[in-house]
Amino acid sequence: MGARLLRTLASAALLTVPAVEAQDAPTTIIMATYYHCTQGKTDRADAIYKERVVPIMKAQVAAGQIAGYGWAKHWEGAEWRRLEYMSGTDLDKMVDAREALIKKMEAADIKKDMDEFDTICPNHDDYIWASSAGSQVAGDVGRVRSPVAMSTYFVCSVAGEDEADSIVKTVFAPILNQHVKDKKIASWNWLEHRLGGKYRRVLVFDGADHKSLLKYWGILAPALDAAQPNLSRRFNEICSSHTDYIWDMDVN
Repeated sequence: MGARLLRTLASAALLTVPAVEAQDAPTTIIMATYYHCTQGKTDRADAIYKERVVPIMKAQVAAGQIAGYGWAKHWEGAEWRRLEYMSGTDLDKMVDAREALIKKMEAADIKKDMDEFDTICPNHDDYIWASSAGSQVAGDVGRVRSPVAMSTYFVCSVAGEDEADSIVKTVFAPILNQHVKDKKIASWNWLEHRLGGKYRRVLVFDGADHKSLLKYWGILAPALDAAQPNLSRRFNEICSSHTDYIWDMDVN
């Protein structure tokens, strides 16, 4: 895992963005890695991450290099089995943190464990996301999470992305913010693609447990459609396909 793990810290189900209202807040960057892992061996990968990587991440947070980090387990969804991320508002510091992490994980005393991690989770997909809208302030991005997260990864028309973002901010955001106030969800976030694969946008919302998030997913689409049917339909035209995941936030 050594160099590979932290070279891949450039992509969350999971993660978070500053509040829509805080227009002057700094932009939060999310570097996340989505792992393809061997079924039946992921518990060992979790143990290695907690023992070897978490102390390094905590030190980077304490030093002010990153704002937060996380490790999430696949509960439902497609082929990704684990999600790792780090977040911050200073890209230069995040790059420095990433380089320092690579060096530490290549050190002789932990390299054996890192290599074992690589055999369990041999492939990955990297993304860098930038915050665009959400219910959290920048200081809580990637740091304050609930036990379970649902992420919807959208494939969108590049030419229509700005329009889709506008629909989210003007039509969807008031509804989602009200749902946070009503405690139907703990928080929500909208992330835009900066680097990575085919997914161009991510809608993330956090909650207390699997049942509550699945129940919420069932009421969200009708609520958005009822608010502005034409704009909701236009959003679906721009972002015409998606993949859903539910993550258990194991380290946060």
